[in-house]
Amino acid sequence: MQSSSGLYISKLDHIRAFAAFLVYCWHVIHTHVPFDTVPAFAPLSMLEEGHIGVALFMTLSGYLFAKIIDGRPIDLPRFYRNRIARLAPLLAVVLAYWTLRGDMSLDSLLKGFVLPTWHSGGWSVAVELHFYVLFPAILWLQRGHRIGALLALFIVSILTRFAVWSITGHVQAFSYWTIGGCIDLFLAGMLWHELSKRDVVRRHAGWLFAGSILVLMASWHAFNISGGFYGTTNSPLWIILPTLQGMAFGAVIVGYEQARFQLPRAADRALAKVGEVSYSIYLLHFIFYPTIVKQLVNAGVDMTSFAIALAVAALTFPLIVCVAMLSYRFIEQPFLKLRGTYERKPSPAPRSVAITSAA
Repeated sequence: MQSSSGLYISKLDHIRAFAAFLVYCWHVIHTHVPFDTVPAFAPLSMLEEGHIGVALFMTLSGYLFAKIIDGRPIDLPRFYRNRIARLAPLLAVVLAYWTLRGDMSLDSLLKGFVLPTWHSGGWSVAVELHFYVLFPAILWLQRGHRIGALLALFIVSILTRFAVWSITGHVQAFSYWTIGGCIDLFLAGMLWHELSKRDVVRRHAGWLFAGSILVLMASWHAFNISGGFYGTTNSPLWIILPTLQGMAFGAVIVGYEQARFQLPRAADRALAKVGEVSYSIYLLHFIFYPTIVKQLVNAGVDMTSFAIALAVAALTFPLIVCVAMLSYRFIEQPFLKLRGTYERKPSPAPRSVAITSAA
């Protein structure tokens, strides 16, 4: 999707599409498949642990904002107006739906602006809002100290999670569900934007992409074997895991964007279209996938089989995409037209005044 600044790179929409598919697989698969399932084919662990799609979305957000702004001054009121126009309309519809259905109380609706209480994916939108609050300060620090500022913020974030783990004995909830851990994902995206300017990264982008994908597949399979998301709730690994995820996903984003290869035109356009409606996919699939799975189970489909559940996710994903396209057209797009550039225009130079002496 084209940003308000006019920047558009279809490959970044491909990444959005993949992130949405990861999250969809995570939810469809684990309606009946046990969470301790470990696929025999290692790369499938990324789909079985598809919650990582949320981390990929957040890392991409940090990367995109850094890329769009790239050291230029911004008009903060316009920046926030754009973000409200982008996120609020569909979020309001979805939160109203869950509240009216009784799945979320008014108390949870109000608390969700601060705590991760918004139902079915809404919590991650709240985390992104928290990042927007911090973003001006992060930009200010980065402009003064560049990469050093981002590295310092990583250290502060990791030490904060270490303190939480030392005091409470667990840190997963803080790391996964709040800005306390997710901030590393946004920071990693920003850091990788800075790294992407370097010649060595540009020259070897293809190798960077291939290498980071291999590392991700191997590491998530190892994570899956060690217990996965629900088997590591008390593990100190979550002190550093957000940082590692962000750096790995940032490498994937930069490597894929700058690699010289291009997908065939039809595939490029199809994936870009899915990425364009990925926000609707993310928020709306929670409404539809339980019904889809229930109907298939009633029809005799064995959803306890990982292979079958994955096939169901792959085959039903296009249905969710179609719903998302309608949502994008009638809920998101009218408000997206209200956005404008938030790059602050430089002040015009003062006009010179000629001073003449009286005769």
